[in-house]
This record gives sequence, C-alpha cells and structure tokens, in this order.
Amino acid sequence: MADVDPIIHQPALMIYGDRDVIQKSETLADFVPNVKVVDLDCGHWIQQEKPAELNDAILSWLRQQNATHAQ
Repeated sequence: MADVDPIIHQPALMIYGDRDVIQKSETLADFVPNVKVVDLDCGHWIQQEKPAELNDAILSWLRQQNATHAQ
C-alpha cells in the first residue's frame, strides 16, 4: 500500500449532525479536498432523526455533481 495515494480526489459529501457526540473531523478537507460538508440539526442517527433533510441534502449534492460533470 506504500504506493497508494491517501488523498480521495473524487467529489464527496459528508453530512454531520450538529448535536452528535462524535466530533467533526478538523482535517477532513486535507484528505478529501473535494468534500462538501452539510450540517443538520440532529444527533448521530441522521437518517432516523432528519430523513427528509438528509434526502434533500443528498439529492441536491447529486444534482450539483450531475450539472458540474455534464458541462
């Protein structure tokens, strides 16, 4: 694995719950430079606590990716 680039160059989406007891990564963008971070007002179980908002965030990000790559 010595020759493997540790940086994720693909676009990525990271969704955090603002009230999650697990802290947000302070260095995420160092390893995933094309990351979009979304914060939702919930705890750790985002998909149960904010399912509509989670789906909206994912679909919005996917639409943005599609528009960016279609050009």
